Amino acid sequence: MAWSSGLVLTPEEYDKIGPVTYLAYVVLAITNDFWSWEKEKRATRESEGSAPLVNAVQLVMEIHYTDEESAKEIVCNIIQEHEERYCRLRDEHLKRPDITLAIKKWFRIVELSIAGNAMWSIRVLRYHQDVQNPYEGTFDFPSVFSSLKITQYAPDVQSEREDISDVKQKSPVLAPASNLDDTILWKPYEYLNSTPTKGLHNQLVDALQEWYQLPQPSLAIVSGIATLLHEASHMLNDVQHVNPLRRGKPAVHRIFGVGQTINSACSQINYAQRICLRLSASASLIFSVSTSDQLAHLFAGQAHGLHWARHKTIPTEEEYFRMVDGKNGSLLVLISRLMQNEATQNSTLDLTHFMNLIGRAYQLGDDYQCLASADYTTQRGLCQCLGQGVFSYPLLRALQNSEDPTVVVEWLQHHGGSTNNNSPEITFIFGLIERNRGLEATRDVLHELSVEIMRQLEMIESKTRVKNWLLGSILAKLQNDLSSHKSESKKEDTLEKVLRVWGGYRDEAWRDVLN
Repeated sequence: MAWSSGLVLTPEEYDKIGPVTYLAYVVLAITNDFWSWEKEKRATRESEGSAPLVNAVQLVMEIHYTDEESAKEIVCNIIQEHEERYCRLRDEHLKRPDITLAIKKWFRIVELSIAGNAMWSIRVLRYHQDVQNPYEGTFDFPSVFSSLKITQYAPDVQSEREDISDVKQKSPVLAPASNLDDTILWKPYEYLNSTPTKGLHNQLVDALQEWYQLPQPSLAIVSGIATLLHEASHMLNDVQHVNPLRRGKPAVHRIFGVGQTINSACSQINYAQRICLRLSASASLIFSVSTSDQLAHLFAGQAHGLHWARHKTIPTEEEYFRMVDGKNGSLLVLISRLMQNEATQNSTLDLTHFMNLIGRAYQLGDDYQCLASADYTTQRGLCQCLGQGVFSYPLLRALQNSEDPTVVVEWLQHHGGSTNNNSPEITFIFGLIERNRGLEATRDVLHELSVEIMRQLEMIESKTRVKNWLLGSILAKLQNDLSSHKSESKKEDTLEKVLRVWGGYRDEAWRDVLN
């Protein structure tokens, strides 16, 4: 609920209000059980027992050896008891001098969810079969994207031909030739695009729409440009770093070959410029200028990263962030400038620095997850950045914090970029990074970035007078992804963790009664 509402709570805040949250969750769950009882009972009966009846009403009937109506009355009392206890503990928190604004907002969100859940359960058709559905009928609306062809280019231009009807063609070399089919050209792109992705760039387009309010056709074109350039950069990056995996399956060049991958990626960049011509004339000019400008930054950023990896040159922290602004921020800046140009509202709103900050947070999060995330290992391989000899931020900070970085530097000089990801060497170097607080320093910087990004978001919302819940939720998701990987190395069973954490919250919520 916090993520969907754009609210960011620290782990300390989550723990502090855990008992209150526990009470609210009990109310939410049991309220749903009460109203879904008839539906679940009917489903179990129709399945002849193959679908188990897991419901609070059924549980009370079995525990108290009582009938259905009495069990439902007991369930209602349980809901009321937990609501009253919630209100009591919430009021105690609100009286504390150290209560934060985030916790106050969390209480409001929880209470709206409780009320909304109850209202939805009372009215929803799935729980009340005897109610007439007021929304019967077909609802077919024309898509604003139907006229746009984002993935292939087929210019509507009729070839001019001379009148050669009286000329007998004796050889193909003399015959007018039609354009080659471009299906092969798009296959590498379609292969990569078919795999689920975080979709950050398209999510940002949707979020910035809250402020800029582009016409729908323009929005679709900008979204298409973002997708084309983003996928092209991934294809080129995987070739340059010889990445074996992308999104959990073989990288594009491992399937289609290096030459075809590069050719397809360059074609995507070219096609992005061609579909930009469907925007306004000024947007096309901006794209032309910004593309040469921002893509120059992108390629320069990539060039520096490749140079450091090849020559084992340790960059300064300032050089690293300049590289990130080029490699990640430039595409986000280009997207924001296109949207600003096509905007029907807030057309003077310049988000260049804001986009660069988001690009930095995204890259640092990626660097961190490369070393700390099990999901990342599945998608791309164990500590992929170390195997490539890439200077990630945790590695950079570990070298800065180390009293004697000789071991890591020597390993980079002799083996970085040519080591199997699963080798003991990678595990050893990862241990050195961890002991020299490389991961810890990365988390600290990411927190600092997160605070500044949220501060700027509030400033922009104040300036535009538009609360951007979607962008807030995207930024909260980035932060939550990092938080979820902090303790990933502690292999605690999920059920054990639930019982430990929520059992503790339950005991704390009812402490005075239990004592």
